[in-house]
Amino acid sequence: MKNFFTIIFLLFGLELSAQPYNNEWINYSNTYYKFKVGSNGLYRIPQPVLANAGLGNVPVQNFQLFRNGKEVPIYTTAASGTMGSSDYIEFWGQMNDGVPDAQLYRNPVYQHTQHTSLETDTAVYFLTVNSTGNTFHYLNAPNNPGGSGLPTETYFMYTTGTYFRAQINPGYAQMVGEALYSSAYDMGEFWSSSAIYPGVPLQDGKSNLFVYTSGPNASIRFGMVGTADDTRTAQLAVNGTVVGDTVMNSYNDWLTTETVPLSVLNSSTATVSYVNNS
Repeated sequence: MKNFFTIIFLLFGLELSAQPYNNEWINYSNTYYKFKVGSNGLYRIPQPVLANAGLGNVPVQNFQLFRNGKEVPIYTTAASGTMGSSDYIEFWGQMNDGVPDAQLYRNPVYQHTQHTSLETDTAVYFLTVNSTGNTFHYLNAPNNPGGSGLPTETYFMYTTGTYFRAQINPGYAQMVGEALYSSAYDMGEFWSSSAIYPGVPLQDGKSNLFVYTSGPNASIRFGMVGTADDTRTAQLAVNGTVVGDTVMNSYNDWLTTETVPLSVLNSSTATVSYVNNS
């Protein structure tokens, strides 16, 4: 009787969960035309290319484009109906990024950036025809020459970034006579700079900042990770002013966002320094 109740309690303790396969966006009654993009840029599919694929008579409002399971907005030179021989589809194409990689990590917070994939730079796009649902198109509408009547903004928040690709850092390790690295996608595993040695900070210059001195403070988001079993503190400085300082021993990482006072940004350029105080 004791064993029977133990089994019952174990069954009650189980929880069911659905596993996403990332194919939920596919309509299996449609045909998808596959092509690859390996760099960011404006891409064009001319009407003759579509015609050669048997899509010459498709109304342009029914075209639909997908990348990594999400619909991509497209522009068509014809607002509706079939395209002429000089018409085309145009879209902003992007190389593969690290968004799909997030599910590979033992803990998603270990992925410092989703800007770059660890697997491949090539993204796969799928063009299909959807005659029954809504599609994501840019409108063929002229600009309003009379203006919007909205007040002029005094400033806007501009974001610039540096995504180091000197190496794929091997990630978290334990010392067992030598460094034994985790076989999982773990802490510190990402595209990174070269090693930063004590007394030799890594410096990264920023330009074209055009600081608006009456606006709010800036902020900087960055990540660092240890690559040896040492005790250390790490710092980040902007134009020589330390804005972040923490203990980062061994193979642990540091991913944070820090405030950068406008007084530090006294021109259109800035030097960001990553410091290893091992």
